[in-house]
Amino acid sequence: MLTKKFVNVGFEEIALGERRPFGFDDLRRYPLFSPEFLDILRRVMPPQRHDELVYGVVVTARKPREGAASAVPSARSQPSQEDPV
Repeated sequence: MLTKKFVNVGFEEIALGERRPFGFDDLRRYPLFSPEFLDILRRVMPPQRHDELVYGVVVTARKPREGAASAVPSARSQPSQEDPV
């Protein structure tokens, strides 16, 4: 699904790289969530999920050069059946 989203906005040569799990200890190092939110999440999430709450993914892609034809010319003009607009 992530690759399809990149295609839909015109990217080409999409490559998904490393996929890395992030748990509570990892999330505390980044200022994305408040400590209070993480404390609530820790209480409501099952303990077996604490080490793998979310995944980080490295994605590389490129936009076609100005004036170059896209490898998927109709991808931007047709909405996906799986992703309602």
